[in-house]
Amino acid sequence: MIRIKAFMFLHRHLLRAVCVAFAFALAAGITFHIMVKPYAVYADGTKVEDPYMVSADGRELFIVEDEETAEQVVRDVMEYYTPEDGDVDSIKLEEKLKIEKKTLFVGVKPPTVVSGEEAAELVLASNETDKPMMHVTTESKVDEKKPVEPETVYEKTDELFEGNTELKSEGEEGEKTVTNEVVMVNGEEESQEPIEEEITKDPVDTVMYLGTKERPHDTAWADYSGETFGTMNGTELVDFGKKFVGNPYRWGGTSLTNGADCSGFIYSVYRHFGYDVPRMGFYKMGKGVCLAEAKPGDVVYYPGHYAMYAGNGQIVHAYNSGAGICVSGVHAPGKILTIRRFVEE
Repeated sequence: MIRIKAFMFLHRHLLRAVCVAFAFALAAGITFHIMVKPYAVYADGTKVEDPYMVSADGRELFIVEDEETAEQVVRDVMEYYTPEDGDVDSIKLEEKLKIEKKTLFVGVKPPTVVSGEEAAELVLASNETDKPMMHVTTESKVDEKKPVEPETVYEKTDELFEGNTELKSEGEEGEKTVTNEVVMVNGEEESQEPIEEEITKDPVDTVMYLGTKERPHDTAWADYSGETFGTMNGTELVDFGKKFVGNPYRWGGTSLTNGADCSGFIYSVYRHFGYDVPRMGFYKMGKGVCLAEAKPGDVVYYPGHYAMYAGNGQIVHAYNSGAGICVSGVHAPGKILTIRRFVEE
């Protein structure tokens, strides 16, 4: 009986000791958790206990020290993409952005905190890749100066042959302000649409004389259609061709020194100035003119013969084997069928 009582006494004291030990252990654990609070760290090891995380559409972008820094980073990024020119109508983020405290855990590797400047640089750098962190869309009105081309008006005159034109007075460009609605994403233009414009300087019309005088019947083919295909002073062509006066005629030839026929002479002179004319068939080229309006460089076509009009009723041409390359009167080769103008100033 005495042994039983002794055993029960020892059992009660042992149970009390275990309970006291457990209570101390539990208190020590709570104290440990209170003393060891989770944290994030800067690259230099500095601890941050309550950092803030910025996420876009649920994807974490970066962690900074506090909420104010997070908000400033977002403002800096948006300001970076704000156009300097024009009136900004709106600026927005395409992603759903969230700024909140970062949840931290004891026993897990602390996440890295970056400064506000580093966070902004991180975002801007990623936006240059094919996986940008943010899409900043801006809409703004941008004014653009543009020229207004002058109109061309015509005044009829019987001083010029029918269909011919001549400049009376040069026009002057005007100016207008075009307002465009410009949409940009991360600084790159997505669209531009003009929404209004205002003339700030009226243009001055170009005035051209338009000939009405009837052409005389001085060519057999009254065909004045077609267009010139070059721009130059025809006198240069004539002066160059005259350098070879006295050189021989050679049927089928194109050499201005060793011999050329009538079409070969014209072909070589024009080719010298960079005009890729065909070897024959000049009567179908250029623009038709009458003899009364012929200018140096025009090609005169006779039955079976070509010549270059030299001005003042003369032509320069590779005539025949007897005369070679020479200067003659415009009517020497016979009846004029047509005169074609290839170049014009």
